[in-house]
Amino acid sequence: MNLYSEEFDRIEKKTPEQMLKVQLENEFGFSPIVARALLNKIDSYNSSNKTTNLSVGTIFYWAASSREPAGKAIEEMDLKQVKLTLNTSTDISILRVNGMQALREAKITRITEEAQDQDAYLTQEDIAVLLCSSVRTIRRDIERLRKQRIDIPTRGQKMDIGKGVSHKTIIVELYLKNYQYTDIQRQTRHSTESIERYIQDFTRVVMLLNTGLNIADIRQATGMSEKLINEYIELYQKYDSENYARLKEIKSNAVVVKKGGIRV
Repeated sequence: MNLYSEEFDRIEKKTPEQMLKVQLENEFGFSPIVARALLNKIDSYNSSNKTTNLSVGTIFYWAASSREPAGKAIEEMDLKQVKLTLNTSTDISILRVNGMQALREAKITRITEEAQDQDAYLTQEDIAVLLCSSVRTIRRDIERLRKQRIDIPTRGQKMDIGKGVSHKTIIVELYLKNYQYTDIQRQTRHSTESIERYIQDFTRVVMLLNTGLNIADIRQATGMSEKLINEYIELYQKYDSENYARLKEIKSNAVVVKKGGIRV
């Protein structure tokens, strides 16, 4: 037996976390179990908020959970921490070529999409604060984007989000129609990286569909929403009989996957 084990045990307990646990128990009357649970919650919060978890141009922000109903007071809402990209390498070129309005619209599109992908919605007020603009300007930008069939999922419009076709499906359709990335970027205000990701997701759905998987299986395999998967399937079926080179290439890859049993 180690003669120093008891001494070392006592030293190991002299930590800031242990001191805080003792304070929670003695000064606030929490039970040891509750005190430990609070410490774990604090540790989890601190870990998720470390600046090392952020890449250049990104920030943490608190947004309303997508599960929150309309009309609920902000202080009563379940808020979610989301990671938003305020600046990317493509922003300078957008500003140089198309000006400040186009850059602002690209940012609006990007951060509202990122929030939605993390199960949260930004308000127009949130966007105004994040982009150092006025709510009136942001509202005009969003109206202009929606007239171009670009989906901008804000909290104020969350009840209408499910009624239209998502911007992801619109982008994939433009790709299938042989639009170049630069044309898609200009029309939808999305970055090349986002466009490539949507096309890859569409390709995965087509491949999995051609291996015989149903929508539930595809949803589990890809992590996409059932709504988006249905949109991609409808888009695939819409252009299946047409002689589109890009869709033919995707379909030929799907056949290879089916024969080879390759996981996608």
